[in-house]
Amino acid sequence: MKHIDTARFCKEGAILSGSFTPADLPRLAGEVLPATSFSVAWRAHGGAPNFLDLTLQSSVQMKCQRCLGAMEEPIDVSYRFQFVADEATAQAQDEESDDVDSLVHARQFDLQELIEDEMLMALPFVSLHETCPNAGAIAFLPAADKPNPFEVLKNLKSMA
Repeated sequence: MKHIDTARFCKEGAILSGSFTPADLPRLAGEVLPATSFSVAWRAHGGAPNFLDLTLQSSVQMKCQRCLGAMEEPIDVSYRFQFVADEATAQAQDEESDDVDSLVHARQFDLQELIEDEMLMALPFVSLHETCPNAGAIAFLPAADKPNPFEVLKNLKSMA
């Protein structure tokens, strides 16, 4: 686990970087296709007075909701956080600004958990190929020779 003293990290303008695998990020691993491998490259840079810039890059395998096939979902995001003294201040600043998210200062801030949270939020709500490579979705469409359901209802109505 990567823990940082947020006040010191920002004051010193420290930089940390690395990568995480599915074993390091179990919640993210649960959202991607099972038994697939990925790596999340990350970089955290502290800055005065109390800012943290976080960059995440990865490519994960998701299930296309149209054809149900595997698809690669690239993720390349950057975030800026500002550390504040308490939760009330963080909440008030979050309501005022959409550009910077506020977090509470901590001596043992879990950077790994923040990275996993932001990766989860970077995933699309629904993964879709622009053009599905397989005709998987076509298999679920009704055959052309099936009767029109409205015709069936019309016939049932005339029987009554």
